[in-house]
Amino acid sequence: MSVPGPDQQRPEWAMSEEHILEEMNKIPLFMNNLPEDSEENATLLALQSLAYDGTAEEVAENFKNQGNDCFKEGKHKYQDAIKFYTQALETECGDKNLMAICYTNRAAVNLELENYGRVLNDCAAALGINPKNVKALYRSARALRALEKYLEAIDCCDWALKFEPNNKSVAQEKQLCIKQKEEKEKKELRRQERERLERERKDKIDQAIKLRNIQLESNLKLEYDWQNDSPHSVTLNEESGELTWPVFFLYPEYKESDFISAFDETNTFMDHLEVMFEQPAPWDTSRVYKPSSVEVFFEYHPKNATKASLIKVGKKCALMGVLGHSKYVVQNGIPSFLVVPSSGSFHDEFLAKYKN
Repeated sequence: MSVPGPDQQRPEWAMSEEHILEEMNKIPLFMNNLPEDSEENATLLALQSLAYDGTAEEVAENFKNQGNDCFKEGKHKYQDAIKFYTQALETECGDKNLMAICYTNRAAVNLELENYGRVLNDCAAALGINPKNVKALYRSARALRALEKYLEAIDCCDWALKFEPNNKSVAQEKQLCIKQKEEKEKKELRRQERERLERERKDKIDQAIKLRNIQLESNLKLEYDWQNDSPHSVTLNEESGELTWPVFFLYPEYKESDFISAFDETNTFMDHLEVMFEQPAPWDTSRVYKPSSVEVFFEYHPKNATKASLIKVGKKCALMGVLGHSKYVVQNGIPSFLVVPSSGSFHDEFLAKYKN
């Protein structure tokens, strides 16, 4: 009878390798995974029961060995390994050393799965059996390092090295813990320094605002009333001592606005009006919004008054002088001003709304 060579075509009646593995997986003895009807499979149940034949120590040893085999196969078998180690521990056999091995082995699997809390629990159980269990101390140290509990991790390494002074893995782990602990401390110091400098910066701004008698109101519930929830807030030039504010120019006639992200307090309103109206605004259909033909106001809200009043701002005034005005209040960290034509129907109607 001739045997097909490697170059010969497979006969139609021959099963493929995949088909052979699929058929073998249906046989309980060769199964890699439990079928859904495993509880009703009599042959499978009979084979499973064999796992519990023998003394508790023998059963535990068998489960431990199966767990070891699954662990060696890789990540796709880790959960099976944990189940086998758990079954071994559930035997509660009298072999304490075997129980400690199962705890440390299950900890090893959970360490790979990054279940650090379970690692520490199993290592603690193993150390309860044998306080000199170096593997339990080593795996505890690795889990603690992953949780950034470096002092505890180093302590575990020190104990392990006390029992096994030449253990290279433990020594390397200790050095890694020390290195990461130092890096974390340096990072924390840098963070604290950044916070200190930021606190200093904010306190200087706050002091500068108070020196200028600028009134602030805010409903944003931030650390300082001059802060806001936008990317723009008042800044202080520490060399010149000048404040720079974000400012809104509002155009009520067209319900439009301009936002000036950096209005130096020494600049005048005319400085910015000349820039903004160098070219006609696209919404200014009547072409009346020019630096020379607009007026600037801010709203003043007297106590117990039913409505606001208007205060006119000189266009040649610097921002500092207006913000320090006794009737001006910066709302939510961004000063705002109203810009209207200096004459015309809208000008008259707008001012009329504020008259008592």
